[in-house]
Amino acid sequence: MSLFRKNKKIEGEIGYFGLQEWWLSDLTKEEQNVILSVYNPLGIGEDSLIQGKISSTSQTVIGLLSGLSGWFKKPEYREIGYKIIKKAEELASDKIPFLDLHFLYQSKIQIYYRNRDNDEFALSSAVEACKQQISISEKAKEAFIKEMGLPLPGHVGYKQLCIIMEKQKNFEEVIRLSKIAKEQGWSGNWDKRIEKCKKKMGNIK
Repeated sequence: MSLFRKNKKIEGEIGYFGLQEWWLSDLTKEEQNVILSVYNPLGIGEDSLIQGKISSTSQTVIGLLSGLSGWFKKPEYREIGYKIIKKAEELASDKIPFLDLHFLYQSKIQIYYRNRDNDEFALSSAVEACKQQISISEKAKEAFIKEMGLPLPGHVGYKQLCIIMEKQKNFEEVIRLSKIAKEQGWSGNWDKRIEKCKKKMGNIK
């Protein structure tokens, strides 16, 4: 049975984007089964990941993987989430739309930060992901405005890094980040966060 499964042609979204080798080699059989049982974006139980012919799609491979990773944030699924994010980052290039990269880094932030108490590397990976998302924030802003207009949504990278820096009592960095996020136009309580950190800095002095 396992030989049949191994040699069975992979179609669906995995096949369309040429991810067959990754699916079969990087993921264990157990992980494949978990993904197929958990991932159900349309709510109808169809196995679109590996079954069915796809002739074209407006989605990119990064869009597929970052969306897929969002189903595996829970601690019991985190190893799968890490693997999906890793593959997406390997495939990221300057040809990928900035919004896809924006949401990839957002997914990375959410998975790693959620599991910061489970893996010693998770918090530093979350910080890295925040900085990655922030590094393309101007380009992402332009893309959001072009596709959806104003106002801009919240920015997970800025917000999460501010939370982390505030917990580490790096109030100056929180103020700096908040000012940039506000200037760029990302939604959020930036003024309130700035004032709170100024007060905390005053109390320390």
